[in-house]
Amino acid sequence: MNRNSEKWLYFFNILVSRFVNAGKRPDRIAPESILIIKWDEIGDLMTATHVFSLLRKRFPKASIELITKPWGAGLVENDPNLDAVYHDLSAWKKPYDLHVELRGTWETLWRSFRHFPKYRLDRGLVRFRQRGSQPHEGVTNYRIVQPVLNGLTNEPPALYIGDEAGQKVAEYLQTCSVNRYAVFHIGARSALRRWPAARFAAVADHVHELHGLTPVFAGTPDELELIEQATGQMKAKALIFAQGQSLTELAALIDGCAIFIGNESGPLQIADALKKPLVAMFGPGVKDVFYPQNPSALFIHEILECNPCDQVHCVRPDNTCMQLISVNVVIGAVNEVLGKRVGG
Repeated sequence: MNRNSEKWLYFFNILVSRFVNAGKRPDRIAPESILIIKWDEIGDLMTATHVFSLLRKRFPKASIELITKPWGAGLVENDPNLDAVYHDLSAWKKPYDLHVELRGTWETLWRSFRHFPKYRLDRGLVRFRQRGSQPHEGVTNYRIVQPVLNGLTNEPPALYIGDEAGQKVAEYLQTCSVNRYAVFHIGARSALRRWPAARFAAVADHVHELHGLTPVFAGTPDELELIEQATGQMKAKALIFAQGQSLTELAALIDGCAIFIGNESGPLQIADALKKPLVAMFGPGVKDVFYPQNPSALFIHEILECNPCDQVHCVRPDNTCMQLISVNVVIGAVNEVLGKRVGG
């Protein structure tokens, strides 16, 4: 969705919410059914899981259901704060008392007309109020539901991994004779958000030599070529976890690691939601919005005058913001994070 289309979508969402909510006080609503719409990418979904918990605390007897994209649905299927998770917009076939539009589409807006709620919360109004000063995405998601929370304060996101995925990963690691390990994710949707593969290789060798951790390069099958570029330049032997394992299994792998090292990406947000020690590299994205929030995290971001950009057309392709991040800086961050953990 381009920016102009998104702005119009926000505008019409505001109009619909104002019409639905006219004359009603948000602190007095008592919904029996809640639908959360988060039609978004994996990383964005991970920054919204605290909303599920907050709504459960506020409305413990309500049925809370979520619609999200198919790719990320498996990550939240075990969340105890959700009664149902759907990954198809056509699954929305009934009315709900409360609509929480964390990120919707023109189709979800139309379905709001077809199934009018008693009250409606939407992203558009919050983004309008925050124009010119966008905070962390977790804060934005909290502010969307804040009117109905009756004083409940914000909290960090959380991720619940099922026993089945955890068992599969444990058996996989045992088969590979891997005990303590570091997870590396070197992919990203935009090539401009990727730190060079050769530099990941150097950091992986350092992690193995100094900290005794087995490097595990994780990703999707379409990232396998990129992963092999890195592992092919390493001295140490690395494990590759990119043969079509499920996203939930990736989360279980991350949950057991000593440290996660990667670019701004969905797996990074998974690691942050799991409160894992991590080092993250940021490039052309908007500052602050997706920085890791857990106390065991460090991030590196060389912010230039061209930041943020469209992440497609770079004005300095021979020396991008990601290329400005040196191996020594990342190694220093890794040593600090692991040192903090070892020292308690």
